[in-house]
Amino acid sequence: MEIGIIKYPLIAGRKEDNDRSEMVTQHLFGESYEIIETKPNWIKIKNLRDGYVSWIDRKHHSAWDGKYPGKHILSRPFNHFTHLDKMVLLPGGSIVRTELLERIEGPYSQKSFADIKRISEIYIGAPYLWGGKSIWGIDCSGFTQLVYQTCGINILRDAAQQAEMGDTVEFNSMIEPGDLAFFDNEEGKITHVGICLEPEVIIHASGKVRIDKLDHHGIFNRELGEYTHTLRIIKRIVK
Repeated sequence: MEIGIIKYPLIAGRKEDNDRSEMVTQHLFGESYEIIETKPNWIKIKNLRDGYVSWIDRKHHSAWDGKYPGKHILSRPFNHFTHLDKMVLLPGGSIVRTELLERIEGPYSQKSFADIKRISEIYIGAPYLWGGKSIWGIDCSGFTQLVYQTCGINILRDAAQQAEMGDTVEFNSMIEPGDLAFFDNEEGKITHVGICLEPEVIIHASGKVRIDKLDHHGIFNRELGEYTHTLRIIKRIVK
């Protein structure tokens, strides 16, 4: 198996092998991947963190020997990293080796699931971006995945994939902080996901990362005075 590692702050993962193809995800600094297929200018990869498959520009490929002497997940939404005497911004969720920590400006501390509420609220106001996974632009499932990963828990990339994980929470009154709420469209397809902060409060990426009211019907946007998403199911990933 030929593998590589992301050495840029973040790079686009595209659906097809061209620059005009939609960005379906982003790969963060320090993430590793398996090469599935190669073309003259593009490489099809499988991210080893979540198993997600996409195409990346071949110029962004960096070969890797697979050695990782300790790894740490950056918990702040953006981090200053010193490289060749220059400052580089790394997004939250990036993976750095132990010996690189001294080049990260500011304190570092490992996070756990108990930090999920605080970590999620750091991203309030981050703009929505299809396929995005950083403070500079993020989609709904990228947001839930990024927050979970920052807290040391790897989950799948897309909302429909995440909905297959964990155990069902039968009643809204049983919701605990960190549970994931999923929403569907008129065809019954799951198209949205957010993180429950309380039984009637949800944080999610819709236009921007925001906090809204949640009830048995769905998400109620007080600014619009209407329901914007219809609740399908609530899942508990971490027991």
